[in-house]
Amino acid sequence: MNPLTARPLTLELYGAPGALGEVALEARSIIQKPWKPHKFGATIEVARGFVRVRRASWDLACELASRGTTMHDVRLAFPALVVNDWSDLPFVLSSLPWEAVLGSDEPLEIRTEAFPGAMPHGGRLRLEIEDFFDARGFRAPDDDEPFTRLEFTAADNHLRVRVSLGADALHKRGWRARTGTLATLREDLAAAALLRLATLEPRVRAVQHIAVPFAGSGTLGIEAWQALYGLPPAIWGTERSMQRQVHPTPESLEWWRKRTVTAAQAAKLPPITFIERDARQTRELEANVSKVRSVLGAAGVTVPEITVQQADAFDVPDELIVPPGVVTLLPLHPPYGLRLARDSDVEALYARLGQTVQRWAETADASGGALVGFCLCPSEELWRAFMGGLEGMNVDTSHVSQGGLDVRLIAFSTP
Repeated sequence: MNPLTARPLTLELYGAPGALGEVALEARSIIQKPWKPHKFGATIEVARGFVRVRRASWDLACELASRGTTMHDVRLAFPALVVNDWSDLPFVLSSLPWEAVLGSDEPLEIRTEAFPGAMPHGGRLRLEIEDFFDARGFRAPDDDEPFTRLEFTAADNHLRVRVSLGADALHKRGWRARTGTLATLREDLAAAALLRLATLEPRVRAVQHIAVPFAGSGTLGIEAWQALYGLPPAIWGTERSMQRQVHPTPESLEWWRKRTVTAAQAAKLPPITFIERDARQTRELEANVSKVRSVLGAAGVTVPEITVQQADAFDVPDELIVPPGVVTLLPLHPPYGLRLARDSDVEALYARLGQTVQRWAETADASGGALVGFCLCPSEELWRAFMGGLEGMNVDTSHVSQGGLDVRLIAFSTP
């Protein structure tokens, strides 16, 4: 009997800094409406820097890694191991069920961190652990080769071991046409911002149109489909380490594939209008949209209209942003860094955008529709500039982090 599938597991879910609430919310939603029944009665708690799921089944672990949109990684956490000195380390490592977790030829990426205690030297800890796995035939991955990430933390006389079920970061969904893109917004942060908006404004769930000015590579539009409207990230087919663990049978893998396709076909995807001024970025956006159409079409998913227009968002007709009589979702991430000229007045851009959002809201309201959305502001000055244009709208400001920046998230909607 496999110890991972037969016993309750402890999982750690990692997301964007400042967005653990959304990670917990999404995990709870998956637990309440699972693809497979979860036999152990999982519980959730927000810890320091991650969300802990206790009494999880292996199927739940797979679902969280397959369906989660706000998660950067899902890690299987073993109970802390007591280590009194270096000589204990090989015996302690041998006590873990590696044969259940790893295939005999699975490439490994090993990360170590050491604090004062029985094993205070991070360099030696890494070498000792690498020697342990080398002796058992494991190796480091080659370029672009699937791998499993193992993390070891030593403190006092305890060793904590975590196994990533995603290997590469889960925010790398696989819908982008190429790696190394111009994207400046991580997918998990985009998903968290969208979920946060949905908790503040119920009309987000009834959206009939998505408009994305400053579209970039398309992150906010495609992530809205996943975070809000039922499209599972696993549909993009990126292989995760959990798909190679516990020695899954072909029948089991096929079940997960079919279940993913079924969920994708049932998703209620609104049409999207992307607007991007930069020619190079527009070409990348079009390549991403082409891949999205291809992957979803091959899975039998009905793909709604996706419009890509190279234009200045301030110059397009209002009806392109807020079609008459519908609820429009407007996620905004203006280019305060890349794709903006060095001599640009960013504060003036945000001030003008706030005034334009107010006009779009009035246009939507006059036609019997509604406008809901958010804007990410990387500084207090830009937050003030954007807020100055919003009059008579529902607004709420909260904080998330991106690349070391304290980003203000302004949620707005028509009354």
